[in-house]
Amino acid sequence: MSALELNNINFKYDEKIVLNDVSFIIPNNTFFVLLGLNGAGKSTVFGLITRLLTLQDGEVFINNHSIKNYQKALKSVGIVFQEPTLDLDLTVRQNLYYYGSLKGLSFNETLNSIKDEIINIGLEEKLDTITKELNGGHRRRVEILRALIAKRKLLLLDEPTVGLDVKSRFDILTYLRKLVETTDLSVLWITHLFDEVVSSDGIAIINNGSIIEDSEVSLLLKKYNKTSVDEVFQYLTKKEIK
Repeated sequence: MSALELNNINFKYDEKIVLNDVSFIIPNNTFFVLLGLNGAGKSTVFGLITRLLTLQDGEVFINNHSIKNYQKALKSVGIVFQEPTLDLDLTVRQNLYYYGSLKGLSFNETLNSIKDEIINIGLEEKLDTITKELNGGHRRRVEILRALIAKRKLLLLDEPTVGLDVKSRFDILTYLRKLVETTDLSVLWITHLFDEVVSSDGIAIINNGSIIEDSEVSLLLKKYNKTSVDEVFQYLTKKEIK
């Protein structure tokens, strides 16, 4: 069973075609990257999966549930948006409690569902810190932790490391890849940053609204006899990465 499946997605803003026959599958227990330059259509894909945008043409399935049945499809999904959504005047603990209550969980149920992750993501000592006092990297960790409440099976992250320093970016990536390895979580990581991709990831490369490659990174490098994903991208699109 796949964690996420997109079949023949087409989408237009007015008469402008933004997505053209977009399809890819994320198998269970996979760290999967949707990679493309700014304006390629990544955020539109994210908006359709999360129902921020209305599906016009094609199908989306999450854990074999059609996105049209959103209550079942999104029940096991955690979401981290590109723009921060934390209440900066609350403590980390209060932010987590508030989100858990929206999911029908008590305070104890909320923390118990992520008790190991609080430690693993490095927030055990910051639960009672006012969120606005945290740096950008720690705020992102809180949002990821919040998205994992109630044992989510699929985590969707839209450009989650934009604006973070290099160490914060790779600490978060290392943590999530480890989580995929050790639990039944799957991750869709949406980014324009080519250095965030490693050879073990699944990947779909999007360019001008179309998927131009969909594979495992290691297989992609072998197929085109390249040493990096940015070389593959430049070969396929004749574009220089800036």
